[in-house]
Amino acid sequence: MSDEWSDELLDAYRHHRLDAQIGYYGSKAADFERARRWTVTTTALLLVMAALFGALGAAYPGHRAMWAFFAAMLSAIATAVTAFEATSGFERFSRQYAETQAALVLASAHGPRARDAAGNGDQAASETEVQTFVDGVERVLRAEVDTWSHVAERPAGDAR
Repeated sequence: MSDEWSDELLDAYRHHRLDAQIGYYGSKAADFERARRWTVTTTALLLVMAALFGALGAAYPGHRAMWAFFAAMLSAIATAVTAFEATSGFERFSRQYAETQAALVLASAHGPRARDAAGNGDQAASETEVQTFVDGVERVLRAEVDTWSHVAERPAGDAR
C-alpha cells in the first residue's frame, strides 16, 4: 500500500470512526447525566413540597386531612421518580459511556498519526502500528456498554 494511500486511510478512520464514536459516547454520557440530574432535582422538589404540605397540615388543623393527602401524594410521586431513576440506571450508563469515551480519547492520543506512520520509513512497521491501533480501538468499541454488543459477542451455543 502506498504511503499516501495509507495516510488517507488512517486519517479517514480517525475522522469517520474514532472521532464520530468519541462524539457519540460523549453525547450519550451527557444525556444520561442530564436525565439523572433531572430525576434527582424533581425528587428533591417533590419532597420539599411534601414537607411544606405536612407543615401546613400542622398549622391549619381544620384542613389537616387535605394537607396530609397532598403530602402523601407528593411523597409517593417522589418515590416513584426515584424508583424510575434507579431502574433506568442513569448514573451507571452515564459513567459507562463516559469511561468508553475516555478510553477512545486515550487511544486516539496514543495512536499513530498519518505523518508519524509515513515518517519512519519502514512500511511494514507502519502498517503493523496502524493495524494494532485499529484493533485496539475496535476492541474498546466491542466492549462498550451497549447491551446488543454483549449479546452479539456470545457464542451461538451459549445460553446465558
